[in-house]
Amino acid sequence: MSDLEADFFNIQEAPLRSHLTSLCLISGVLFKHAKAVDISKLPDGTVSVVLEDGSGMRGDIVVGADGRNSFVRSFVIEEDTEPAHIVTGANIAISTKLLNEDPELHSLCEGNQFTIWMGNNSSITGVLDVTSDTLNLGLCAPLELDGSLDGDWYERYPPSILRFDLSGYDERLQKLIQLGHSCHPTVHKVFEQTDMVGVDSTVVLVGDAAHPVLIHGSHNSSMGIEDAVTLGSLFSHLASRKQIPIFLETYEELRQARTSATQASEYQSLVQISLPRGEQQEARDEALRCTLSQEFDDFDNCSGSDLLVQAWEEYLVLFSYDARDEVDNWWSKWKFTMGK
Repeated sequence: MSDLEADFFNIQEAPLRSHLTSLCLISGVLFKHAKAVDISKLPDGTVSVVLEDGSGMRGDIVVGADGRNSFVRSFVIEEDTEPAHIVTGANIAISTKLLNEDPELHSLCEGNQFTIWMGNNSSITGVLDVTSDTLNLGLCAPLELDGSLDGDWYERYPPSILRFDLSGYDERLQKLIQLGHSCHPTVHKVFEQTDMVGVDSTVVLVGDAAHPVLIHGSHNSSMGIEDAVTLGSLFSHLASRKQIPIFLETYEELRQARTSATQASEYQSLVQISLPRGEQQEARDEALRCTLSQEFDDFDNCSGSDLLVQAWEEYLVLFSYDARDEVDNWWSKWKFTMGK
């Protein structure tokens, strides 16, 4: 990761949510637990959100950060938009205590690494979380599996509901999965990147509401944080309400290219590690195998160099990105055009 000029963190959802909630409380955010049922722009230029209980709220903008099944998204893009891809996934957390008790599996508790098992039309990733003493597995297939469940994130489901064909994986990996007492299944719809701002520049989407990046990819959480940093950094320069449409338009412009490229890269990476058995799968394996040989010096001397160099260059662009720097660069070029 140091070569990619990036940090890589594996964080459990609960402590991350708790930390973000604490930051909001410190900043004076008012939490109101209710369901939004309508959004409209008012004659004075503000925006109104109507809640299920009949009450409402008003403000200058609405930030739709309500996830991959976003309600706010319907006010920005057409509701009947077809997904570009459908991905089936599941998360399973396994106690390291169980792994240490098994001679065939205890090595998974050693070291700090991100492991990928490539299967036939599916793949599995594994990473150790020392803070919770668990090995976190992510099962993923670049297609919709028959009978798959898109579960509620707050519910636990038995691994028996999974529809993945695990027969081609190593028996030890199959045994590892059976050690999981519960899982979180998902059926993830990935949409083409479209508008992120709507209702006459009063509604803006962030995170999965704007661009559902693969849940089981490397950037699924960080993209939402990048959105937040971009939006926050832009609005830190706000001097007048008249600048709001300009900053929202800039946010959309800065983020669209980044999120579209990330979506495409994440999906293609999933396809590559989930190839069905055949010539493409064999070519991929050979390209990866050559990097393990003693004769391998660099990508140019590898028979599979085209594939590997292309992947490495793509990762450099993908990981070496700083959202705050992007805003700073934009501001240095255009701040002189901003009227008070």
